[in-house]
Amino acid sequence: MFGFLKESTDCFGVDVGSSSVRVVQLRRAFGKYELVSFGSAEVPENISQSDSKVDQEAIGGIVKELVRSLHIVINKVVMALPGDSIFTTVVKLPKMPLAEIQKAVKYQAEQNIPLKPKEVRTDWQVISETPDKKYLNIIIIAAPLSKVEKTMHIAEAAGLEINALEINAIAAARALQTSEPLYAILNIGATHTEVAIIENGVMSHTRAIPIGGQALTRAIALSLGIEQSQAEQFKRKFGILPDQLEGQLFKAAKPILFNLSEEITRSLKFYYDQYGKNVTLLKLTGGSARLIGFQDYLSDMLGIGVIYGNPWAMIVHRTEIADQLNRNAFDYATAIGLAMREL
Repeated sequence: MFGFLKESTDCFGVDVGSSSVRVVQLRRAFGKYELVSFGSAEVPENISQSDSKVDQEAIGGIVKELVRSLHIVINKVVMALPGDSIFTTVVKLPKMPLAEIQKAVKYQAEQNIPLKPKEVRTDWQVISETPDKKYLNIIIIAAPLSKVEKTMHIAEAAGLEINALEINAIAAARALQTSEPLYAILNIGATHTEVAIIENGVMSHTRAIPIGGQALTRAIALSLGIEQSQAEQFKRKFGILPDQLEGQLFKAAKPILFNLSEEITRSLKFYYDQYGKNVTLLKLTGGSARLIGFQDYLSDMLGIGVIYGNPWAMIVHRTEIADQLNRNAFDYATAIGLAMREL
């Protein structure tokens, strides 16, 4: 389990995205996760990417008000670091004592991470052994200290104490874990998409692609000569179905979608080249994954099975809110995974 700060106590998950904040509180009872509270709030455009302390305090205020409205009384929180700011690499090391592995990982991080050691917080985990049992495949994750400090500043402004920091991909993978031995998760946000490949419950590859829902909206607006707000409405209502609006939305979105599918293919090929295993299942999540027609498009382009992941599947909740949870399933994978981490 990754975590730049580690402790174990009662806490909840906060996912600060590019367009909204999502909060989930769970409890563990009789071996199951039970939903205590959840909710979201919009974030003004572009301030979540800002490094301004004023903007960070504004986000902190949004988080604080959301937590208050959900009647959450604990102040311990698990938060996510966005994948587009994280550096990852997988290295192969011979089996050795833990102390020597730590030294070797430090050296490998210095060689492979394009930042100075004093500028990053680093963590690592063994993801597999080689077939001959002589070597370990280890994933190294490095987060820029500036991003860690930014997240901690947001928490401080919200009156919260960070119990652990984690990356989006790991949190989403925890919420979407199933019995399949090998699959990929595609978490599509407003500004970027994260690909994570999960083998036997462990994330063994992740990367961020600078393509998200906003790029599709801009492409549709430009192609149709309309405002982005109207393009967003069209996108949500008609999706990318070729038989809608004379195929105009599909035609406008196709270059973006093609680039995205090409990048996903690169990740799947990289995994095959590294480990000799084909990924044949892709799980969709993230707010921009709800695009009508997207599932079939990806399945056709990638030649693999594509399904929607439901992070609420493992969570016990009241039956009367089931429809509400299902409508919001795309949005909450990261927040649910964060909330699950310490339970």
